[in-house]
Amino acid sequence: MSLDDERVRFYFRHRDQIEEWAALRSEAAAAIDEWFFAMRPDVEALARDLGPGVVLHVIDEAGVAYPSYRLVRDSWPESSNSDPVASVSLEWVRGRTTLRASTSPYVGLRAAKDRALGAPLREAEALRKVRARRKDTTTTWWAAYGYVLPTAAFPEGADEYRSRVLEALRLAWADYAPLVDGLIVSR
Repeated sequence: MSLDDERVRFYFRHRDQIEEWAALRSEAAAAIDEWFFAMRPDVEALARDLGPGVVLHVIDEAGVAYPSYRLVRDSWPESSNSDPVASVSLEWVRGRTTLRASTSPYVGLRAAKDRALGAPLREAEALRKVRARRKDTTTTWWAAYGYVLPTAAFPEGADEYRSRVLEALRLAWADYAPLVDGLIVSR
């Protein structure tokens, strides 16, 4: 790269405006955080619609890096700090969610690998089949998850995206909750 490169020259000609625009990313991410926090009544309604015994844990305290809505059955175990051992969850990264490929919220089965249900869930053939069908991935904290991207311009398509996120959470519940139920019964 040299000073003769047109892209470098373009940057220097427009650097003040480029830096100003780049700073908008954090403001946009903060607006997305607030938008997801405002979805709480919708997620509460979804939890009620999923049937009796479905409980919503909301993780939204100031300073929490990964706010989330976690759906569990009241019969599922909790850890010593009242954190669900397994949950079907919607989560995002505070201050970094900008609705691009890897900066979108994600939905799936949250069960840490080192917790009581985490390892057995990962070993279950049924989970592997569902995860493959859904094209979900796995991490240390997630037995299965996938990003939920907007399909229309945002924020113009915010209502459609809200519906899409809620439907992704509903479908994840339908796919993964029975697997957790089955594992708990078999133990």
